[in-house]
Amino acid sequence: MARRGENIRKRKDGRWEGRYIKARTPEGKVQWGYVYGTVYAEVKRVLIQRKAEAGFYNLNQTDLTFEVLAEVWLYSLKNAIKESTYAHYSYTLHKYLLPVLSKVPVASLEESFLEQAMQQIITPTDASHKPLGNSSARECLSMLRRICKYAAHLRLIRPMELEVALPKALDKISAPLSPAEQQRLHQYVQANPTPRKIGLLLGLELGLRIGEICGLQWGDFDLKLGTLNINRTVCRISCGNGHTKVVIQTPKTRTSRREIPIPKQLSLMLKKLRGSASNAAWFLSGSESKPTEPRCYRKSIKAFLKQATVRQVPPHALRHTFATTCLQAGAM
Repeated sequence: MARRGENIRKRKDGRWEGRYIKARTPEGKVQWGYVYGTVYAEVKRVLIQRKAEAGFYNLNQTDLTFEVLAEVWLYSLKNAIKESTYAHYSYTLHKYLLPVLSKVPVASLEESFLEQAMQQIITPTDASHKPLGNSSARECLSMLRRICKYAAHLRLIRPMELEVALPKALDKISAPLSPAEQQRLHQYVQANPTPRKIGLLLGLELGLRIGEICGLQWGDFDLKLGTLNINRTVCRISCGNGHTKVVIQTPKTRTSRREIPIPKQLSLMLKKLRGSASNAAWFLSGSESKPTEPRCYRKSIKAFLKQATVRQVPPHALRHTFATTCLQAGAM
């Protein structure tokens, strides 16, 4: 038997099945969509998402919950943001906001309650997750404000101004590589250059992000003109069902798509490595079928730094070193 009003039932095979109206034919006949899972709560969560996508909910109903409102808000952004951004928003919503606010009626939302809820999100009393740092807490507050603004736009609630004391920001940025460390890294790459090792110099000398390095194809290099075009980035995102996938998309920001001059010494190494590789071949993997993903390349970078006797720093520290060098040279 289905749970009342939810269209979720326990199947004979032990799984939960959720059903929703996916569409209607021109004659008005209902076309059903189905969601399956072994955990009731997960099926219910995905069912709410599917209903929001299908336009099932009447946003003027008085018993609307925060969970439904948030799912409809999130889906309203789907065509306006990148797939990786959508996946990150979905993770933040389901990991932090909904465990505290999912069942709250939208009609009862007010500043004092939401500000207290944010404190519960930042420092959960049930240890559902670690206390949030400044960045994550700020992101959660921003999302909550946007959802409330969306609700006010729909005239479901009055406009609200949320004021929440956030955790103090801690400076965790790794110090840039010293000139001596940069020299050792250059010597290490030049001794036996490979695409993966040259990727270190693309971060250090050109300021590329790790996803941009993974997204390079040989066709992005114009070795005659000595330039490099940044056209894409590679990242792994959550599918929302416990699985992840690799996506290839445009760079992080509008200005991240750019043309960069390649230093002469680096250009010479690239010419020697190019060989007969096609323009469609991925720079790091050498294959035309799929690129190297960032989490695999991070492991390579860790090993390269150790071999070069350079202290262990996150890949983004190479980009920070590039920016620091530019500032010292008066180029920025």
